[in-house]
Amino acid sequence: MSTPTVPIHRPLRADAARNRARVLEAARAAFAEHGAEAQIEDIARRAHVGVGTVYRHFPTKQALAEALVEERFERVLAHARGLLDEPDPWHAIERSFEFCATTQEGDRAWAGVLATLAGGGPVAPPCEHQLAELLGITERMLARAQAAGLVREDLRAADMPPLYCGLASVVQAGVADWRRYLELLLAGLRASSPPA
Repeated sequence: MSTPTVPIHRPLRADAARNRARVLEAARAAFAEHGAEAQIEDIARRAHVGVGTVYRHFPTKQALAEALVEERFERVLAHARGLLDEPDPWHAIERSFEFCATTQEGDRAWAGVLATLAGGGPVAPPCEHQLAELLGITERMLARAQAAGLVREDLRAADMPPLYCGLASVVQAGVADWRRYLELLLAGLRASSPPA
């Protein structure tokens, strides 16, 4: 009986690592500008590499998009972890929505990801654990605010992605005064009788 072969993942050569980083940077800009309509040829041109180099690192446009989503999730998670140290539980919730909106202003691709998640769409396997951690952090954030009597008791972590997506839609529609809509959204989350 033969032993199954385990693939060996060798570190990239320095030039290959630089090319991969350039492709990711170019893809980030292209997806932010064009969303899912971004083209591999445009990404290669922005990265100053051949199309073949892009495909060597990312065999499909979907694989490239998933790498960017995973990277964005890491940035969102880093921000969310920091919110758990915010002394004011209400301010932590406000900051989470502000962060969501400001990241949408220049990134159409991320807005599309949020819309997919809010609609119950599939999550790329590398991002499943990130989404689970993000929902866990959100639960802790809400629990703190509910214990302080600051937000509605019926608000759940699963309610938050559609709310973030709604705010993102306002931002993506080009509404200049999106903060007004954020105020209206936050007013709907507040407990009906805030503590004295």
